[in-house]
Amino acid sequence: MTTIGIVGLGMIGGSVALAARRAGHPVLAWDTDPTTRRRAADGGLAVSADLTTADVIVLAAPMPALTDGLPALLARVRFSDTATITDVGSVKQPVAAAIRAAGLSERYVGGHPMAGTELTGFPAATADLLVGARWVLCLDDHDSERRIAAWLRVAGLITELGAGVLALTAAEHDTAVALISGVPHLLALALSTYAEMSGPVVATLAAGSFADLTRVAGSSRVLLDAVTQQNAAAVRAALRLVLEQLDRPWDDLIELGQAARQSVRAKAAAGGLRGHLPGRTHVLVSGAAQLLELGRAGVVIESVDFGTGVIGYRPGDAVAAYE
Repeated sequence: MTTIGIVGLGMIGGSVALAARRAGHPVLAWDTDPTTRRRAADGGLAVSADLTTADVIVLAAPMPALTDGLPALLARVRFSDTATITDVGSVKQPVAAAIRAAGLSERYVGGHPMAGTELTGFPAATADLLVGARWVLCLDDHDSERRIAAWLRVAGLITELGAGVLALTAAEHDTAVALISGVPHLLALALSTYAEMSGPVVATLAAGSFADLTRVAGSSRVLLDAVTQQNAAAVRAALRLVLEQLDRPWDDLIELGQAARQSVRAKAAAGGLRGHLPGRTHVLVSGAAQLLELGRAGVVIESVDFGTGVIGYRPGDAVAAYE
């Protein structure tokens, strides 16, 4: 079993702790907030700032604590000089820069689970939140063997928790998340703001479609800042591309948009976790370039044998060329 130290017990950090405990891993947990620590302890978690026995440290604090606030966060806990470090921050390049400044890059694996709700805090955490989720783990094309070993260790843990792993560079992650997270949050905020300015009739008539499109406007301010302002250049570029689509003739946009939605949903299903189906492919990892090639094809890794370096995934149409 892998001993896991978790720093930050919000919805994601708390869910990692609960899922890891359910999977049989020893868990040590810490949060800067005394109330959160008490709730975690009441929930049966071992709460301590001494994480020196942990093999993997998961930094699950809010984004500001993972960037400018990283030195202060690290000063609050103790961990081994050999522990692998990962995080769950929603933008990867700023966190990687802070980790590099702290001298921890060689044993750091940037991560981001694509899971969550508009709820926040430890009370929103569940052991099932991450089951079936995609979890990006970052690599560079020419990473060292030590960093690949760290990546495999974290990827193995994540797959044991029921999530699937996608390998991308930090820049590739931030570009993708700008479109699928940053832009939707901005549009939800803009639509909510304009509806409120438009008077009581609009508020009275707002129903299912409006609620669906604006749900994420209720996310925490910390998350909203992270997915927009912390990734501003990529979000602005993605927003320009979306505006270009709105400039199309709307007959074309309806036809293209509906077909595109079906295609995206099919690709997401093909890359998803389907553990009950036969046909999983197992390959020996040869290096970062191989993992990134799979990730860029949308392949979700479902299993990792850390001891042998063998990964398992279910190839779909997107990876036929790789095979």
